[in-house]
Amino acid sequence: MRTPVFLTDLVDSLTHGLVAVDRDGVVMHVNRTTRELFGLGQNLTGRPCAEIFPALAPLLGQCLENREAEHNHSLVEHGFRLFCDLAPLRGNGRIIGATACLYQRWQLEKAASDLNSTELLLRQLQAMFDSSSDGIWTCDADGVVLDMNSASERFKGIKAGHVVGRPVEDLVALGLINHPLTTEVLRRREQVSAVQHVPATGKKLLVTGTPAFDPTGQIFMVVVNERDVTDLNRLQEQLLREERVREKAQNELKDLAMLELESKGIVAESPAMRRLLAMALKMATLDTLEALILGESGTGKGLLASFIHKHSPRRDKPFIPVNCAALPENLFEAELFGYEEGAFTGARRGGKPGLFELAGQGTIFLDEVGELPITVQAKLLKCLDDRSYLPLGGEVAKKVHCAVITATNRNLERLVQAKKFRKDLFYRLNTFTLKIPPLRERGEDIFELATLYLRRFNDEFGTAKRMTHSGMKRLLNHSFPGNVRELIGLMKKAVIMSEGDLLDEYLAQILGSPKNTDKVAVAEEPMRSLEEELLIHERGLLVRGMSVCSSQRLLAEYLGVSQPTIARRLQKHGLSWD
Repeated sequence: MRTPVFLTDLVDSLTHGLVAVDRDGVVMHVNRTTRELFGLGQNLTGRPCAEIFPALAPLLGQCLENREAEHNHSLVEHGFRLFCDLAPLRGNGRIIGATACLYQRWQLEKAASDLNSTELLLRQLQAMFDSSSDGIWTCDADGVVLDMNSASERFKGIKAGHVVGRPVEDLVALGLINHPLTTEVLRRREQVSAVQHVPATGKKLLVTGTPAFDPTGQIFMVVVNERDVTDLNRLQEQLLREERVREKAQNELKDLAMLELESKGIVAESPAMRRLLAMALKMATLDTLEALILGESGTGKGLLASFIHKHSPRRDKPFIPVNCAALPENLFEAELFGYEEGAFTGARRGGKPGLFELAGQGTIFLDEVGELPITVQAKLLKCLDDRSYLPLGGEVAKKVHCAVITATNRNLERLVQAKKFRKDLFYRLNTFTLKIPPLRERGEDIFELATLYLRRFNDEFGTAKRMTHSGMKRLLNHSFPGNVRELIGLMKKAVIMSEGDLLDEYLAQILGSPKNTDKVAVAEEPMRSLEEELLIHERGLLVRGMSVCSSQRLLAEYLGVSQPTIARRLQKHGLSWD
């Protein structure tokens, strides 16, 4: 029996060998792969199988006899190690022959490798599907549930077996979801997101449905992703906690910065000064191009300007301080903006760069800006507006690359009203303003400054001078019209001029007796025990100390005892700063 032509082409295209025999063991067909493997010719049909394939023929005969398929037989044919699968060949309900599919070893190994890779990929995908902390479930193009992972089961309080194979509308009917999002995805043919409430578990889920398209552009599946909103709330709370930790770390860094400032003579124990320096740090970080510092004489405007420069990106560039009150009016413009050769009689040969040019990309500090001549004010305003200026006698404008910090102890608003200061320049300078409070409003800073400079002058002059509570109280009651400058001078003079190691008597001579703010009307009172009197006196000392100190550490230094002692005494009297 000859094989039809189209079947011949079909079996010849197989990559594995194929041999077919009739019930008598006569060859019906040998495909091209087998012929090429063994180097056989074309005319094999009609010949006994045992003549051509002596090792294979007995196996085919056994298959015809058993009338059952057999697998994974191993044989050696024409010197080749082969594996074969045998199967009876049926026609019209009866066995008419048998077939043998022949495989070389490498073909089986490749098939096994491909199978293992496929199984591994399926296991990986299943593991990712089941281990996801997000709920995932899928539907087909008709909205029928295909699968559901364990997270989605947990969110809905069900098992996947209860809903797989059911339309998504049934999930709504069962109270598992309150909105069939899949239906919306199938209708709109695009990704859809919504917040769903699960009545069964009381959870709120952020749900996103995404369509999957086949090569023809038709939706064949919808993947639904669910995230428990309570997890997002937990993450948000965690972020807030981390933000608080970060802020605490920043505050600690600021405290370290305060210690560094103290070494340079800037003390900020009072809340007002801490707020001021925090604002100055922020302005420095943002690299503000212009800033105005206000404050009475001696409050430390120059130190604050230097502090801003040293904490800005310009810290490695020049810092040029200019005392506007010390420059002669006729030379002011030339000093600020410079001049070209021949600009005026006596001008230096080759000209001279101005202070703005010398500042480069650093910072120029114009102290006592309220003393600027009105004619120079106009040019300074134009310089700030255009970020450029024209030197005296020059024809080419020069760019301003530096930051400009100005300061004054004058009331600029009153100067504007008196037409001694330009209104437009005032508004230009007043954009970013820092106002240093006077020392008399900063009791905590008086205490710290006095301690700082007492220690510094003792080191400088090799002395061991000290103050008691009485001497410190005289300082705290003094108004300090000269502010920090006056306090520094006072401490230096006291260290040098006082006769003994105790400064209290010398300070009393200079400052007079402290104002008695604790006087009360004395009335006839019953006699108290010594212990009662001591407790009353102790509480009074603590209350007065708390009025000028903002922490237990400062109060301990103020009263000359340890911090744990202060903590115990405050608790004993029920006192706190709250």
